Amino acid sequence: MRPSAIRLIRVLRRKSLPVEITERIIPAPAPQTEELKRDNLIDILMKQKTEAGPSWPANIRLEPVVKKDALKRVQADVRVRLKKLMKERPPLAGCIKGRGTA
Repeated sequence: MRPSAIRLIRVLRRKSLPVEITERIIPAPAPQTEELKRDNLIDILMKQKTEAGPSWPANIRLEPVVKKDALKRVQADVRVRLKKLMKERPPLAGCIKGRGTA
């Protein structure tokens, strides 16, 4: 019969460990509720863009987040075209694929 994982774990007191090992003890992770309160990446970048103003690099484009509820009442065929129009595309998209001329 094999021992279970619980049998293999041994809890030690911190005081019984040498000082070198106690320095390497990793603190407990932050609770998940704190992670939910943090801003996501798109919000942080939007704040940086508004703070930078015209000095914001032109090659970094941020597309606005469109919620599903905003397009709920739009017809399905029109919805697809609207989504394509809302996405920012590079100006020479046709040249990249080899169809257009430079």
